[in-house]
Amino acid sequence: MLTIDDIELFIHVGYPKTATTWMQTHVYKDEPSLLQIGNSYKLSDWGLHLVAAHDLDFDPEFVVQQVLKIVSQSNQRKVVISWEHLLGDSAFNSDGLVRIANRLKQCFPNAKVIFYIREQLSLIKSLYAQYIQEGGTWKLEDFLSLDYPYRVGLNLVYLDYFKVASLYCELFGQSNVYIQTYELLKQAPENEIERLFQWMQLDTDRPLSTISSEHENVSLSRQTLSLLRLLNYIIPSRFNSLGPKRFTRQPRSRFYIRKYLQEYIDPYIIRRIFTSSNLHIESERQRVIHAQFAKSNALMQSHFNLSLAQQGYPLHKEI
Repeated sequence: MLTIDDIELFIHVGYPKTATTWMQTHVYKDEPSLLQIGNSYKLSDWGLHLVAAHDLDFDPEFVVQQVLKIVSQSNQRKVVISWEHLLGDSAFNSDGLVRIANRLKQCFPNAKVIFYIREQLSLIKSLYAQYIQEGGTWKLEDFLSLDYPYRVGLNLVYLDYFKVASLYCELFGQSNVYIQTYELLKQAPENEIERLFQWMQLDTDRPLSTISSEHENVSLSRQTLSLLRLLNYIIPSRFNSLGPKRFTRQPRSRFYIRKYLQEYIDPYIIRRIFTSSNLHIESERQRVIHAQFAKSNALMQSHFNLSLAQQGYPLHKEI
């Protein structure tokens, strides 16, 4: 009978907007020596149980057995679970981050963990764009300053990478945690995937140069995001559940609206009219954010041998 000790498990927890979808689609999925448990399972019963079950109801054995059931249907024993929601829901203050990390340890004590980080200002803009594309209605400045009792909002401690990395290293051991930057992955994807596969001790016959560099989830301009934010007041979403319960899930119309904006309106109209189309954060807010993360980034650079200074991360010079 297959047990959790019979498989070598890797958990790619995120961060979101660090090419996670690209890796699921073009790296893990097409690697014959690796079984990916990704998008097709993330909203399964066991996936929702893992991230959303009440603490008093959580059953780690249920999650383990469901994963083993999937693995038993394959010949592969190297397995990667990839889902950026395992770091918590960024649009809801990521308040489940620690809980989910502890649950992962309960379920998969011998797992190895993968996550990519991204310069904080850039990631904030991308997370906000994702929030709007999923139905959000708050302006960027408000989204960054929402506090209790609001459930929605981006708690910036979520982007304190040293705290998050330390949590996972404490749970799984630093040698079992792989951390790299999105910037390096974007700059030289072939080299970075080769480095990751070496860490995973993954033998592959696939030429890494054949991995597609096609972008996934292209961001919208700030003008199109503003238009979509206004439409979100009347289109049902997980942030705006108009009507009865059947409208709490996103209707198919939202998908088509986003697709139309992303493929036609934004590139062929909006970006040709406006010379500046990037999201903007006020200079004072940028200064505060840089100051908030400078020490944490410096600790990340020194403890995990990352080249953050060269990649534009704010750093505290005394560390």
